[in-house]
Amino acid sequence: MHHPQRLPFKGLVYYGFGIFGWSLSINLISVMLLYVYLPPQNAGMSNLVPQVTVFVVFNIIALVTAAGRLFDAVIDPLIANFSDRSNFRLGRRIPFMRVAAVPMAFFAILIFIPPHTTEHNFNIFWLALVQVGYYFFFGLYVIPYNALLAELGHYPNGKMQLSTAQSVGFILGVVFSTIAPAVADFIQTLAPGMARLTSIQYAIGIVNVVGAIAMLIPAFTIDEKKYCKPASASEPVLTSLRNAWRNHNFRAFAMADAAFFFSTAVITGGLLYYVKVLLNLPEAWGTPLMACMVTVTLLMYPVVNVLEKKYSKKKMMIMAFLALSLVFFGIFNLGRYPVSPVAQVVTLMVLFGLFDSFLGILPNTVVADIAEIDTKLTGQNKEGMYFGMRALFQKLGQTIGIMLFAMLTLYGKDPGNDLGLRLSGVVGGGLCLFAALVYTKYRE
Repeated sequence: MHHPQRLPFKGLVYYGFGIFGWSLSINLISVMLLYVYLPPQNAGMSNLVPQVTVFVVFNIIALVTAAGRLFDAVIDPLIANFSDRSNFRLGRRIPFMRVAAVPMAFFAILIFIPPHTTEHNFNIFWLALVQVGYYFFFGLYVIPYNALLAELGHYPNGKMQLSTAQSVGFILGVVFSTIAPAVADFIQTLAPGMARLTSIQYAIGIVNVVGAIAMLIPAFTIDEKKYCKPASASEPVLTSLRNAWRNHNFRAFAMADAAFFFSTAVITGGLLYYVKVLLNLPEAWGTPLMACMVTVTLLMYPVVNVLEKKYSKKKMMIMAFLALSLVFFGIFNLGRYPVSPVAQVVTLMVLFGLFDSFLGILPNTVVADIAEIDTKLTGQNKEGMYFGMRALFQKLGQTIGIMLFAMLTLYGKDPGNDLGLRLSGVVGGGLCLFAALVYTKYRE
């Protein structure tokens, strides 16, 4: 019988590069898509799509971006089941990652290069079409990548180590995804006559090329056959889906997770608006602010690893949900507190990093634990399906979050007319409260 080897430290680093790459890509879209297609009046760009409403409250770009996320959510379980049942020479996960990395980055760049550089209906169809390609390859990479966590972490504390590597990679990707406006500024210093939209498109292209290279690192450096236990699954996709959903603990976790990602999608969508509109700071401030948040988060990761050995994961996650709800409620009065705008936003980012560190590490270990127990009970290795189902709920939450933020912009997204941006903080805080309530149903 094959006994897998323990993944060495350099393997943990290689694994972290993968999530750094796709975090760059997806967070760049989360932060920049609405900002590029429907910029505020003081951004130096024009709208790329009409600000028309559907069913009174939804603007058209909200529906288009939501459709892309929903497509992604639907195909995730299919990709998960295909990966679980695959039997390639290189393993069940690595071949998918090798195929998906470059096309994913290519479509991520195309999302920001619409055919028309001014407001035009055809840009809506372009965005809808290109999103389908992007989210297909996104799922093809991310679902197998996440499933590797449960399979590589077969040794004591392995899942926590891999989850920490994931969290570090993801959070660094969040930081570097905000560097696009600063890169665009630098490009414009080299070419002063360049339009702001063009400089941002070049910056987004550069960031996505870096992301593609990072995603290829684990795909070509980790030997799945060497470091993973032999595993197989034979359940058809619908059976596998049904059995995963019948798991009480997974249902409680998935609903809380979806609410949390719903809230963060609302807040992430508003990040550049908060900086530019509520605080009247330059867009480039986004990068040092994210760096501040990441520094706090990284400093907290060793603390979370120590606390995980002493305290209940359930209690720590509920505490983090409740704390973040207060942080998000604070956005409503951003720009009105009796301190400088820089002090306000730095305080916000420090508090966010402090408590988000728990939710960066613990959830993946919870899913891996659920999958491991299910394997022992059923004999079916469905790691991919559990992570695929988690991704489905995450993306449903993110989809609704993007739609809701886009809807809120109808109620004010410009200086002096900013009610929609302030209400986004109230919505985010309420969702984190809901996540804490739902997670009390988890039986640890």
